[in-house]
Amino acid sequence: MQRFKMKKLDKLILKSYIGPLVLTFSISMFVLLLQFLWQKMEKIVGKGLEWSVWLKIIAYACATIVPMALPLTVLLASIMTMGNFGERYELVAMKASGVSLWRVLRPLIWLSVLLSLLAFWFSNNIMPSATEKSRVIMYEVGAKKPTLNIREGEFYADIEGYVIRIGKKDKKGENLSNIMIYDHSKELGNYSVTSAKTGQMFSEDNGNTLVFNLQDGFTIQEDVEGENYFKRPFMRLYFKEQKVRIDVSDFALEETDQDRYKGHYKTMNLLELVNQIGKIRKGNEDFAAYFLKSITKNALIQKQKAKTSLQKNLYKDYNALSPQDKQFVDNYSSSSIASLQGEIQSKRFKNESDQSDIILHQIEVHRKFTLSAACLILFFIGAPLGALIRKGGLGMPVVVSIISFILYYLVGMFGEKFVKEGTIGAAEGMWASSVVFLALGIFLTIKATRESSMLNAEQWQNKLQNLWDWVLKLKKKKNKI
Repeated sequence: MQRFKMKKLDKLILKSYIGPLVLTFSISMFVLLLQFLWQKMEKIVGKGLEWSVWLKIIAYACATIVPMALPLTVLLASIMTMGNFGERYELVAMKASGVSLWRVLRPLIWLSVLLSLLAFWFSNNIMPSATEKSRVIMYEVGAKKPTLNIREGEFYADIEGYVIRIGKKDKKGENLSNIMIYDHSKELGNYSVTSAKTGQMFSEDNGNTLVFNLQDGFTIQEDVEGENYFKRPFMRLYFKEQKVRIDVSDFALEETDQDRYKGHYKTMNLLELVNQIGKIRKGNEDFAAYFLKSITKNALIQKQKAKTSLQKNLYKDYNALSPQDKQFVDNYSSSSIASLQGEIQSKRFKNESDQSDIILHQIEVHRKFTLSAACLILFFIGAPLGALIRKGGLGMPVVVSIISFILYYLVGMFGEKFVKEGTIGAAEGMWASSVVFLALGIFLTIKATRESSMLNAEQWQNKLQNLWDWVLKLKKKKNKI
């Protein structure tokens, strides 16, 4: 009977937790997606993208932000759930029935562990591929020219080699009047100008060709075939109907190499990252061995040259040499020193570059674990906070969650910065926020199990009121004196 009641209690707790979890996950994804789109707005706006391209951008972006959204979701949902239990006195009733806080949290802990594993799987398998595809499509969008938008009464010069002016056009933008097309495609100035009273504008070849079907007009053209560049005759050709085709393939979204970003550390899974770190280290060791061999070989050559020179009595006494020989010796020595310094410099640059690459790959290795561990760590921040605050809904829990997540993110950001600068190791820097907040979570959990009133709003209000009364009394005493 007792076991049946416990199972029923677990279902109640999980049911109360799933609702806020889904809600906060949707909110977190929406906010993080807006942040992504805002950062990429300059590349996206005005490109006339099709809905399928927009769907791809959003889908890839969502796949890359799921591992970051999950920790914030767990934090916010745990605060809301435990806060609701405390506000409705359900937590008090559970404790009065002999159910400890740890027993209440047990089903939520297991669920948080599952979410942590899901976050790791996502960051290791889905996120690298989505990041690669997102970068490829954003490169394609960035390379695409703004959409064709030829306005009435304006000279449109975004098409390379042409300037177009349209007097008027209908609402659909197909039927035109008073059309002028200046052809600069041969880079000889306005050698050809076409004018028409009316016409239609449409596209062909999947939008790669812009077609003007012109009626009742003429073309003024200079004879560029003549030998005398300064005495080219003009030709005026009248027409009833004429088609002008202009290549606008630059305005289309062209597919680029899908492997463009393959091999980048952000597009690798855990195994690939570890293998790549090994390859970089092996390459650095091979280069160091080659460098040592090269230096040793050069030293032996120089030693042999010096020995040969001494045997020929050329350079026994530097002061006894002629000015020309001294100049030769000085130049030769300077050249040898400069060559050695250059080799040492190249070795230093190679070592620094390899070390920087290793650090970047190590950061990504640890990030896959820290993002998943954050789900469990932030749960032990949110659940005790909710039990201590005893406020549900989207008011106080949202404020506390955002502040906690920002602090967690800032500590992690500073740790990553120090790792990239080489101040601390990758493990210390990437796990700094996790260690700090794990200690805070343990502290809050202990306080919550002991039913501490450290975050009770009324208690803090009373303390502040007592402090204010003390200040007022102190002022009265000073005034009397």
